[in-house]
Amino acid sequence: MQLIMKRKLVILSVASLSFTLACKDFVSKDDVSPNEPSVATLSTLLPVIEVALFSSYTGSSARNTSMFIQHTAGIAFQSNDYNKYILTETDVSNDWTTLYNSGFVNCNDLIFRAGTVNPYYAGIGKISKAMILGAATDFWGDVPNTEAGKGQANLTPKYDTQEQVIAAIQTLLSEGIAEMKKPESANALLPAGDDFMFEGNPSAWIKSAYILKARYANRLSKRNAAGSATDALMYADSASAYSSSPDMFAVFSNKGNELNQWFAFNFERNNYMKMSATLIDTLRGLGDPRLRIYANKNPNDEYSGVPNGGEATGHSYLGLTYAAKNAPLPMVTFFELKFIEAEAALRAGNSSRARTAYADALTEQLKSIAVSQTDIDSYLAGSGGLPAEATDAELQNQILFQKWIAMFTQPEAWSDWRRTNIPALTPNPKGVLNEIPRRYPTEQRERNNNPNATIVSDLKTRVWWDPQ
Repeated sequence: MQLIMKRKLVILSVASLSFTLACKDFVSKDDVSPNEPSVATLSTLLPVIEVALFSSYTGSSARNTSMFIQHTAGIAFQSNDYNKYILTETDVSNDWTTLYNSGFVNCNDLIFRAGTVNPYYAGIGKISKAMILGAATDFWGDVPNTEAGKGQANLTPKYDTQEQVIAAIQTLLSEGIAEMKKPESANALLPAGDDFMFEGNPSAWIKSAYILKARYANRLSKRNAAGSATDALMYADSASAYSSSPDMFAVFSNKGNELNQWFAFNFERNNYMKMSATLIDTLRGLGDPRLRIYANKNPNDEYSGVPNGGEATGHSYLGLTYAAKNAPLPMVTFFELKFIEAEAALRAGNSSRARTAYADALTEQLKSIAVSQTDIDSYLAGSGGLPAEATDAELQNQILFQKWIAMFTQPEAWSDWRRTNIPALTPNPKGVLNEIPRRYPTEQRERNNNPNATIVSDLKTRVWWDPQ
């Protein structure tokens, strides 16, 4: 409750700041109140950045990509369009604006204002900027970075290649880690309630940054199989030293504009989206304990999903663990790291480490959603286990298949599927494309107004880290 109240006060402060700046021409300088700052402060910038992260990682892009990889299905209005791979350059405008106007620009401002005397704020700014760039490049490929966020000084920034952006992400994460490893005494101001996720806990930010480093090292598996495995394992070792620190979740409350975004969408757009039969039938066939957690029962008191290409409404919604009013949503987790470790270890030829990391990954994910230890043990001994005689190819398929299930509601599942094509998914037979989308189209205003933009309209065009 204390955190929610702090968040509410910060949001009110941001609103007050916006009003103050908008009205500055109507008052004399003598009338400026010291209680209404004329410039953004560290404690007002950080919440805006984190809300942008929540929106980018758990909002419309999470819904769209969940339909692409058949965790959910859109059955009405624009959701049905997206389910049929009709995603236009205007449909992605809000996502682009959130990432760059609310996220990227404010990260730059936070890092600048933190300077050298507030390393924790600077570190959070750099790790958050890496996440903003990560989402942008995963969705669009080449995106602005080195020339972006300069306002009137450069309204047409060049697009950095995806290879350059991923290198920049790794640099930002390394710098962020270095900032967060500095002693608390090195800070003039310490983040606390204005940091919704970790309340300024440096160890939690360091752990998340190392997991992100492993994520983007592993992302290059098709470009540099051996090198990406080596790097991912190195970062996994570093992150494991902080395993007791909390995972990164988007947090919500029961208040109107602070609701879990899956709940808000389903409440406002009843019967637009339901669970996909691809996932529901998979879980049922495995006897998977996640079935009752991922989905609610339909009106017939059954778990059911929309068949591929279907449009019937009488199927299951997402379960309350993921779609209650104030349900937190995972963004960077230790179980993701263990799946990365399992895949990378197998690629590096260490099947023993891969098996151990896989069991740890599945155990951690099931524990995170309150599956009992008895059910976890039973699942690992059965359909969730790795047969002793399995080949490396079979092990890889099982690791990535289970990761596809575990990364429910996260856009990362789409990135994994594009990178590996596991599991094998049949495109929507009613789709306008003959294959599942592999990218977003260039945002309309960028195409119209930025002569330096990389223009791509074909959703089948692969991003750099996803070569044929």
